[in-house]
Amino acid sequence: MAHSFIAPACALAALLTLSGCGEYPRDADDMRAQAESQGMRVGASHDPPWLLVAADGSVGGPEADLVRRFADAHGYRITWLPGSHDALMGDLERARLHAVVGGHHPDSPWKPKVGWSRPLGLRASADGPMPERRVALPPGQSAWHLAFDRHLVGREGAQ
Repeated sequence: MAHSFIAPACALAALLTLSGCGEYPRDADDMRAQAESQGMRVGASHDPPWLLVAADGSVGGPEADLVRRFADAHGYRITWLPGSHDALMGDLERARLHAVVGGHHPDSPWKPKVGWSRPLGLRASADGPMPERRVALPPGQSAWHLAFDRHLVGREGAQ
């Protein structure tokens, strides 16, 4: 008789356990909802030819174009925040920005402190070299990071 209760008890325990699970991955700061309601806040550090910040604050270059395509694909507007690389990365580390483009170097001290996209697969010119470029993303924002990387792989040719 005791065995007849084991299977239903296990099923109930599994159901209760799984009902506590929400959508995964999740963001610590719900970056998607912020981008939908307030737009993306993107730090831009002048880094020719990849990211160009003009005197009037306008932003251009291949990395800016890639971020614009991501924003357009998701219906987000972008607020560009030009600035010094370290100041922008500090804001990114505290999840005050959705991304930082330009100014990243392979030996960056920020590598262990923030998230990084997949390699971008960009060239400065049609026949130019393809160095490994990445977009810096806020740490602890798994869903945001996954959405960005899926865009890179699905629409930008990243590996």
